[in-house]
Amino acid sequence: MKTMKLFAGMLSVAAVMAAQVAFGAGFGIYEGSARGNAMGSEVTADPASPSVLYNNAAAMTDLEGTQVEAGATFIKPRAAINTIVAPGVEIKNYGDSRWWVPPHAYVTHQMNDKVWAGVGVFSRFGLGVEYKDNWPGRYSVQEATIQSVNVNPSVAYKLCDRLSLDAGLSAQWFEFEMKRAIPMGIPYVDPDLQMHVKGDSWGLGYNLGAYFKATEWLSLGLAFESEVDQEVEGDYSVRSPLAKVGGGEGGGDVTTPGIIRLGASIKATEKLTVNAGVVYTMWSSYDQLAIEFDPPLLGLVPKAVSEKDWHDAFRWQLGVEYALTEAWSLRAGYVHDRTPDPDRHADYIVPANHRNLFTTGVGYKKGDFFCDLGYTYLYILSRDVTGRPAEGVLSGSFVDGDAHLVSASIGYKL
Repeated sequence: MKTMKLFAGMLSVAAVMAAQVAFGAGFGIYEGSARGNAMGSEVTADPASPSVLYNNAAAMTDLEGTQVEAGATFIKPRAAINTIVAPGVEIKNYGDSRWWVPPHAYVTHQMNDKVWAGVGVFSRFGLGVEYKDNWPGRYSVQEATIQSVNVNPSVAYKLCDRLSLDAGLSAQWFEFEMKRAIPMGIPYVDPDLQMHVKGDSWGLGYNLGAYFKATEWLSLGLAFESEVDQEVEGDYSVRSPLAKVGGGEGGGDVTTPGIIRLGASIKATEKLTVNAGVVYTMWSSYDQLAIEFDPPLLGLVPKAVSEKDWHDAFRWQLGVEYALTEAWSLRAGYVHDRTPDPDRHADYIVPANHRNLFTTGVGYKKGDFFCDLGYTYLYILSRDVTGRPAEGVLSGSFVDGDAHLVSASIGYKL
């Protein structure tokens, strides 16, 4: 009973914090724990703590008894957009830069020698961009936010000493909010109308995984997370500089992508562990952004459709850990993350490109208690953008994109 009360409190805090998430590659979030972050997010075959639920729940069969872990990643992104507003005239526009806080909370419980159960609460998807109301790209977007929370219970079964399998369900809350300007007369000259749409929904998915201890020094992990269909429902409003001029119900269908993880953990020496893996995110499920309006927007537009045609993308991950002593460990890692959005549909909602992440961190363990800290520097490659005036996108480039990520986790074996 004490364990359940403790974890219920952790879930409540994590759920509240997760609603504030708004950052990611594409709009994915891969930060599941401080140790994982410090090792390039690669712990698919390395079950050192309950946070392995984030990558591969099958590996929790290496965790004895009942264990809990909770923490958060503090993310401060920065980016700029150069827009060509006239021949030879380019303006540099900075997005709002603030801290975002994706949380995580996990519990694992060994039911007997064969069966383990675990629950994780975390964020898989998030996005946040915000610009000045009068910036040149305001007819594409002024502000956009995606927020999500996954509540993910899983059960793992140890088939033999070397092989474990898992299955789980994932209840996912998803919210989308967007603001943009609508030209009321001559674009960039006359006052604009302001549109605001916001909606949310719950969807259900599942996860499967396998964990194989090939030798004393090599472990392998494979995990799959299904797509989740979201039927987002909410409302919209349109205002002029003087008053509200329209509004009603607004929403649409979104399918969050399926994810495949494959990883290996090598015990190179008694003190050195090397992890490597790949994440394949099936972003092709995001083919368009369609928002339906009832009654029609301004009495004319029942549905606004923006083509995306994203493609599936790889994320390559590498991490190392060195045990200085029985209590202290040092960690480092590298990630190369490919962008899913094609050049022909690059837009200001996701002003990004391929990314390189450099990670480091430290861990402390004493008895049944552990604490981890991690730091990541994320660098986004610059990208040229071809103008699409009908969509409010101007010719220019995405530049100066980076982020600092600081993470902390604590855990305990009960």
